[in-house]
Amino acid sequence: MRAGLTCSERSPLSVGCLETSVFSNFTRDILCRATWMLCVIAVPVMTGCGSDDREARGLASQTDAPSPFASQHVAANSSITTRAELTIREAYLASIATPAETGTIDDAATTLVAAQVDEDADKNAGENADEDANSEDDDSDTGNAEESATTTGKFDEEFDPAEIDTSEDEAVEPSASDWRNAELVPTPLPRKEIVAEEVPTPLGIPENARVVRKPPITPRTRADVTAVTPPAGAPLLASPGEDLPTANDASARIAASPVESTRSNTDTLMTEGNAATDSPDTVQHGTRILDQAVAAAETAALPVTGLGGPVDFQKWPAPDVALFVTGQQHGYIEPCGCTGLENQKGGVARRMTFATQLRQQGWELMPIDAGNLIRRFGRQAEIKFHRSLEALRKMGYVAVGFGPDDVRIGVGDLIQEAAAETPEDAVYASANVVLLDPSLMPAYRVVERATMKVAVTSILDPESLESTLNEEVILNDPLESAQTVMTQIKAESPDYTVLTFYGTEEAARKLVTEVEGIDLVVVAGGYGEPTYQPEAIEGSQTKMVLTGNKGMYVGLVGLYKDAEMRYARVPLDDTFGDAPEMRQLMAEYQFQLRDLGLENLGLKPIPHPSGEKFVGSETCGECHTTAYDIWENSPHFDATESLVHPGERGDVPRHFDPECISCHVTGWNPQNYYPYLSGYLNLEADSHLHGNGCENCHGPGESHAAAENGEIDVTDEQRAQLRAAMQLPMEKAREKCMECHDLDNSPDFHEEGAFDDYWAEVEHYGVD
Repeated sequence: MRAGLTCSERSPLSVGCLETSVFSNFTRDILCRATWMLCVIAVPVMTGCGSDDREARGLASQTDAPSPFASQHVAANSSITTRAELTIREAYLASIATPAETGTIDDAATTLVAAQVDEDADKNAGENADEDANSEDDDSDTGNAEESATTTGKFDEEFDPAEIDTSEDEAVEPSASDWRNAELVPTPLPRKEIVAEEVPTPLGIPENARVVRKPPITPRTRADVTAVTPPAGAPLLASPGEDLPTANDASARIAASPVESTRSNTDTLMTEGNAATDSPDTVQHGTRILDQAVAAAETAALPVTGLGGPVDFQKWPAPDVALFVTGQQHGYIEPCGCTGLENQKGGVARRMTFATQLRQQGWELMPIDAGNLIRRFGRQAEIKFHRSLEALRKMGYVAVGFGPDDVRIGVGDLIQEAAAETPEDAVYASANVVLLDPSLMPAYRVVERATMKVAVTSILDPESLESTLNEEVILNDPLESAQTVMTQIKAESPDYTVLTFYGTEEAARKLVTEVEGIDLVVVAGGYGEPTYQPEAIEGSQTKMVLTGNKGMYVGLVGLYKDAEMRYARVPLDDTFGDAPEMRQLMAEYQFQLRDLGLENLGLKPIPHPSGEKFVGSETCGECHTTAYDIWENSPHFDATESLVHPGERGDVPRHFDPECISCHVTGWNPQNYYPYLSGYLNLEADSHLHGNGCENCHGPGESHAAAENGEIDVTDEQRAQLRAAMQLPMEKAREKCMECHDLDNSPDFHEEGAFDDYWAEVEHYGVD
């Protein structure tokens, strides 16, 4: 018999399910097997320990008849029981016949075997009594059954504690717990099943589960909107040279604890150095404590997958060097504020505040950007490209990569930013992008900070391009370029090597498994939010982190000379104030757009696809009076005013910015940022097109209005056709609304049931 068997390894019919050593002085090879068989089979049968046996005997006591189940159970085990009994009986008789050889017998064992012999005698007597009872009448049968129930110890459903005779305890055969101490195995606390699912967050979705919409703007009259225009020749805003709000102002608040928040209705996953403090009431419930402990263990194993929970970087020991990783700004130099700045993340002003905080704490910062600073192409994109790099230089970026939208602008603009007289002055470094001549831009950079030397290079995957490159921009093979550059980098013996990669995550994984020596790959170009933990790439020593979209996050990588790297993603939410330097830069950017004007930005009106022209919402209101009153008291009416005098960041107007104008006036293409013929062009001249008016949804209505006013002669059929053309069916209304209420500017509009809430604010139907 094996020593130390656990309950799970023994028969469920065993009384104690424990290891026993009954005959300590018997020869083990004879009696151990017999004792085990007795515990497993004979004892449950004799004492009624088996659950099925108890059920059968209970049924027999209720029906005054033997249980068929019990009879089958005993019959099935009778042969095994007989062999066990014979073995024990022979051993007992042998011990009596030769006491000198066997030695002293354990009292408990003697009592057990003697009890077995006595029970055999009782059993034979009972069988004889049963045979005699078969010849008697039914009354005597009943009496024998009751007597048998009493003598066999079956429970008669009555209990009197006074009937217990404790003096007989010593004569009762010992149980398994009398032979040896029982092992106490605590049952673990139950906890909920853990189900993990990685779902990329759509672009622009905020951290909070539900965004609380701002109340409607207080209605203003048309004269109020026009009155905001300053006199001719007067500046629309204080000169860019004048002071902007300082860091001490309420509008420039700085986060006291820039740690990513979690939803209040979910348990925070504990990570290294980030244990949650529970109240005494919570501690009383062991379930929460267990859940948190399990979550901590699970999170510790998650760096391979990139899942996990938020990490509080403020609990880190100060790193030797901290990589400050960003990318895929995609033109979002600042959050627009359409749904409230508290509901949007990102912006260079918040980013600089965060960088300043870290440097003030003594951190040695090394900012790196994976590229794609802009979207689209054209004059405004070029201006934003230069302003973005101006912001990166102010923040001390040491290396920047290219994205597919970056290389769409003119090569002259690219060289202006990328070319450097010395490697120390360079901000761009690319292994496979060449602008005219390889000598104009370094393929990699090696930067020394404190006690560490960090090498950085970048790759632009050709598969990420959406248009043909200018012939003066050369894009070499990513694998060959990376292998060549890594050979050069290894010769300089850096402590840590970083590759920024614009492309898909899968393409980045494949590349680093074929190129040795890369410690960290920073990937831009995917969708959704960055993961909480870096991913360990199988087949390499490289870890991968993601930048996310629109510059909404900073990836903080702590490097230690004698310890493992640490990583935390930090959302740039409204807990970070706006850095004054970046507010000044944003003002200058808007002034530059104002001074150039729409025409010099390359924006010329084009005909509307319908061929119709815009007349303004007031014309619509001549017949649709109720609908007009509803619109006039909605946020749509105040859309242009919200650009001229923004409620937030009110120091800089936005009505010169085509990317803002397109959804805040009437007569523009909302997604491609250009005006239609007869659409809005000027704040003063086009006051009838202020606001997001009727025609943005229903289409330009010049012909319809003229037909209804009698300005043109039309048949009844033509009039009906013009009316039908202006109608917007409900099944198409939501799609039309989403041209402005997109994920970037109105993320809460895409929540389930949100359209019904929005529609309730502007609900209107046809002519009065």
